[in-house]
Parts: sequence; structure tokens; C-alpha cells
Amino acid sequence: MGNGLKPLRQQHPSFLYEPLLSTPFLEEAENEKLRVFSAKELKKATESFIKDRVVTSHDGSVQTFYKGYINDTTCALSRTKTKVPISVMECLQDRPRGQHVWKINKEEAESLGEIHHPNLVKLLGYCYEDSKSLLVFEYSHKGSLEDHIFGKEEALTWETRVKIAIGVAQAVAFLHSIKKIPLIHELHMHNIMLDEQYNAKLLYLDSKELLIEDVREFVATTYLPLEYTMTGHAGVKTDVFAYGVILLELFTGSKGGLKCQETLDIRTRSFEERIDPRLESDYPMHAAKKMGRLIQICTKGNWKERPLMQHVLDVLNYVACKY
Repeated sequence: MGNGLKPLRQQHPSFLYEPLLSTPFLEEAENEKLRVFSAKELKKATESFIKDRVVTSHDGSVQTFYKGYINDTTCALSRTKTKVPISVMECLQDRPRGQHVWKINKEEAESLGEIHHPNLVKLLGYCYEDSKSLLVFEYSHKGSLEDHIFGKEEALTWETRVKIAIGVAQAVAFLHSIKKIPLIHELHMHNIMLDEQYNAKLLYLDSKELLIEDVREFVATTYLPLEYTMTGHAGVKTDVFAYGVILLELFTGSKGGLKCQETLDIRTRSFEERIDPRLESDYPMHAAKKMGRLIQICTKGNWKERPLMQHVLDVLNYVACKY
């Protein structure tokens, strides 16, 4: 591909991850149907919508999450903490200037419910009423990746970070295999969730459209490359750029999405010098160099020079083998 990275030919069995699905949907999920909740039911399940997490995105929109409990076999509501926890997301998003960005409807919810992958947060149901628009997801016990990298959580090991990087890449590559999905706007640290084993799961919402008048402001403060501002071109290589910024943040512990141009300084500064100091020296130098090179090519200014996500997965598996 002319980028200096070769696909992995041999992998140590202990680091092999589940292969990508050949079809967009899991066979066992075909018979699953989303539970339609009422606002009254979810109010009881979440103890009157007590906030669990509030996320303010780079574009100023707000996502509010509530924690509740349901029965693990019947999906009936349960307020006892011995049952299965759920995460309820308020879909109505407000920007500072008071504009409503998105409100889920039944068709959008059902469409989201058809997309299944181990590295996507599972949608369990929804509520669509005049006063409420809510999505019900499986609960992620370890919270978001942002909490662990930029918050006060205990520092993640190099091996765990590589595992997370592979999980996110699996999710993105899978979504790219679905032709109707041209761009993943939700590819941000706060939408990468972690389960109890630190398996990464992307909170994917195929619903919001980026407004043209917001593009310049959005690109200047987040993970989209400059070509999206200049030409409006968006596709799989746009997501690869965003993924490269995710990698940069994951392994350096510093925010790379403040300004797009700043994410590219890794080309002139040694990646090893930027690795999260909390790791101290507990990481393989040769694997770190490979990771640095991968970030470089993912954030290439020319989108044609960026790799596809499947190639990114090859390199990440190589890095995992070298731990």
C-alpha cells in the first residue's frame, strides 16, 4: 500500500481476536426484538431519572444517561440491584444556542436494533412518546474510555490499551462493512465504553447528521480531518483519521483533538517521547514504534494515503503479539 506497514502474516495464538463478521448482522440476533418501554416504566427503573453520566460533545450537544435495572430473563423492570443494570440515554440533545439536534423516532430505533457486534454497545429497547425519547442500552461497568485516560481512574496498562484499540478497530471495520453507513460521527473517547473485562464497545448512533454550517467549528475542535472542511468529502478514510486521533490520545494520555493540526505533530516528534508517563517503562519499545507509525499513517493529510481499518487491525495484532 506504499505506507511502510505490512499486514501481519503470523500471530501468536494467545493474542488472536475474534474475526470480523462476514455479514452485517449476527444470526442469533435476528430473532431478538427491541423492548418498547413506556416513559413511566423507565422513570421507575431509573428512580425518577437520576443522572448517571452527562456527556458534552465537542459540538456543544449534550447526552444524558441514567442507570436502571431490569430482570435478566423477562426484561421486566426491577429496582433491585441484583438484576441486570441498563443505561438509559436521553436522545433529545440541546446546543447552547437552544437548537434541538436530534430526537429518536421508532424507525430509527428499530434500525439501530438491527446492528449487532460484540464491540458495539447493545441496544435493548427504546421509548418514543411525546414527552420522552429514550434509548436503553446494556450497561458498561467500567464507564467510558475518556474516564480512564483523562479522568482519575487507575492508569491502564499497555496491554489493556492495545486490547481496547483492537476492540474499537473491530467495531469501526464492522460498521464500514455496512454500505449504508458512510461516516461514524460518534467516534470519540466518551463514546467508547468498557465492560468488566475492559473489552471496548462503541456506542454507535446512526442518526445524527452534521450540519454544513457547523462543519468548520466541528472540525476545528474534534476528530475530523481538514479535507472535510475544504471539500465536504467524508467516508471510511475520514473515520480512519478520527481513529488515529483516538490512538494518539489512548497511548499518550493527552488530548489530541483540540485542533486538527496539533494531532499531526507526531510526525515531527518521537512517539516514544509522548507515551503516557503513567506507563513508566512498562511497554515494549519495538511495539511502541510500530504504534507510532500506525498513528502517523492514520492521520495522513491526504486521505488516499490512509489505510483501511482491516489493515489497521493487522498492525494492531502485530503490536499485541510483540507485548
